[in-house]
Amino acid sequence: MLTQVLNRLAARTALPSEPAPIAPRPAPGPDAGFDALPRLARLAADLAAAVPERPHQRWGEPAVFFFDAKRQAELEAARPAPEAIDPFAELAPRITAEVAALCASPEVRRVARATPGLREAARALAPACAAARHLAELLAVPDDEVVTVLHPALGVGFRCVASGVADAGQFHVLMLDAAADLLPGPRPMQRFVTAYRDANPTSAAGVAMLAEGRFQMYAAGALRAGGTLPDGFGGSDHWLWPHTPLAAVPAVGGERVVLLGPPAYRATWEVARRFPALPADLRLIEALDPAQVAGRLAALGSG
Repeated sequence: MLTQVLNRLAARTALPSEPAPIAPRPAPGPDAGFDALPRLARLAADLAAAVPERPHQRWGEPAVFFFDAKRQAELEAARPAPEAIDPFAELAPRITAEVAALCASPEVRRVARATPGLREAARALAPACAAARHLAELLAVPDDEVVTVLHPALGVGFRCVASGVADAGQFHVLMLDAAADLLPGPRPMQRFVTAYRDANPTSAAGVAMLAEGRFQMYAAGALRAGGTLPDGFGGSDHWLWPHTPLAAVPAVGGERVVLLGPPAYRATWEVARRFPALPADLRLIEALDPAQVAGRLAALGSG
């Protein structure tokens, strides 16, 4: 009996004659940014080549024109009718496909912004091609940019990081949510936050999506001597309207600066996204104490 038990134990603990094969490690996922490099370089070159040249007339001579209406009509009738050809029929779908890839990946957006000539070519082609304008506007949307927000009258200030936030209206709502513990008033409605934050958000049909400004938002240039903001419509030249691109907010010391004051009037706007497929994020990274707020306001006023 003892011999049988020992034989069974030996059979269980015996090492296999050949080691079991080691399962291969899964291949790493594709690097979307690296894969996009050659594609974006080709697109930059093609956009630059598609920018229409300015028409040139020798000696500034005007086109042929007759003051006689009958002769002018005959001239127009004799001219061959231009063919309705879309010069961007091949290029526009490529741009649209690239915009989708840019919305889906912050890495691709970073590579696109670093691609030589891409942003410049998109801006140059924007007046003639809607898809190029769309691309230029998307590449201007901040990613991982720090924004300093100061409310001079309340002595409140904070710094936040914005990604995928296209305009001041979107920033306003997401700011109220991110800094709800620092600013007076309730949090914004969650459906507004979701509509401004999530990619391709859905909303219930027939439900109004109208945001209301709790503060008047200003660029840093509105600040007066003494660290105050203009009353009423006095600082309207520096207002940040809901449609103002966040990329157009001036930076001071490397950070975009938004000033808050009481609303000059009841401002409302439709909760709509410039780029619905682009996820947005606004995170609070630092709350400033009153002394820090005063110091930053003094620095802005002296600049």
